[in-house]
Amino acid sequence: MKKYCFDTSGISNPLEFMPIDIHESLWSNVLDFIGAGNVAVTKEIFDEMVYIQSGVGDFLKLSKDAIIL
Repeated sequence: MKKYCFDTSGISNPLEFMPIDIHESLWSNVLDFIGAGNVAVTKEIFDEMVYIQSGVGDFLKLSKDAIIL
C-alpha cells in the first residue's frame, strides 16, 4: 500500500541541498523506501522525475511499476 504521494520537487529540491555524494546513507534509505512501493506518483510526475540527476532518475525508471498509480 502506498504511504506517500511525491511531486518532482520532493526529490529534486532535497538533492540540491543534500547531494548523494555527501549523504549516501540517507539517499540509499530514500531509494529503498521508494523501491519498496511506499511512494506513488502520477504518470505525468513520473515523466518529469526520470530526468532528475545523480542516478535518482535512473533508479526511478527501474522502479516504474512500483511507483506509478
